[in-house]
Amino acid sequence: MTYAAIAAQLELNANTVKTWCRRARITPDPTIPPVDNPLGVWCLHCGAPITGTRPAKFCSQQCRRTWWHARPEKINRRAFYQFTCPHCGAVFSAYGNKHRVYCSHACYIRHRFGTKGGRP
Repeated sequence: MTYAAIAAQLELNANTVKTWCRRARITPDPTIPPVDNPLGVWCLHCGAPITGTRPAKFCSQQCRRTWWHARPEKINRRAFYQFTCPHCGAVFSAYGNKHRVYCSHACYIRHRFGTKGGRP
């Protein structure tokens, strides 16, 4: 396999794979054919073979947590909601809370009690 093929299967930059292989003194063999489907065959984190009938990406919960913790940018965050604060009129977005009303706790206090954070 070539550096580019290894990088594509590991979802890494080809230069990163090339640098790592050179430091470890590993030379890729271009005569070895690439694996057709690496997902569901080996664990994405530790590389252990995955057994079972269900398609899986990880061999254990610990590997799954470790892999996702190291790659937070791969998480598909879709629960963003847009709101307008009733007190200050600012447009803000909240993640995961579709019932949010105010942009901050200070705006909530000012709108509900009519103060600037202290007693009137």
